[in-house]
Amino acid sequence: MDSLSEEIAKGNFVRAAQLAASLDMPKEEVHQIRQKALWRMSAINRNAPGTKKLAKQYWLSKGELKKLLETMAKEQRKQRHEEGLESRYDLGTGRYLTFEEWLDLLVKDWKRLPSVNTS
Repeated sequence: MDSLSEEIAKGNFVRAAQLAASLDMPKEEVHQIRQKALWRMSAINRNAPGTKKLAKQYWLSKGELKKLLETMAKEQRKQRHEEGLESRYDLGTGRYLTFEEWLDLLVKDWKRLPSVNTS
């Protein structure tokens, strides 16, 4: 349990989600950690292949993922936590994209993203 707390404190939510699931923690707690992992991978890191991989590991469709991340973005804005929501340069488009624009692009390009092995 200490290692889980350490991973959360470091912001390593992907690893924390794996640990939480292996510790048979309540599903709701695991779900919350997974949401944080998805938020960090998508909004903070803007890592499309990584976001797709996590969504598949967590059994989320692209529609479910989009809805979840849109809800999280609205909540972040409501709480005035702008980290990850601001415009950032996107190498693929050569433009600065807000998180919502990036998310729309992620969903649009979902099938073109590399297929990932989730085992």
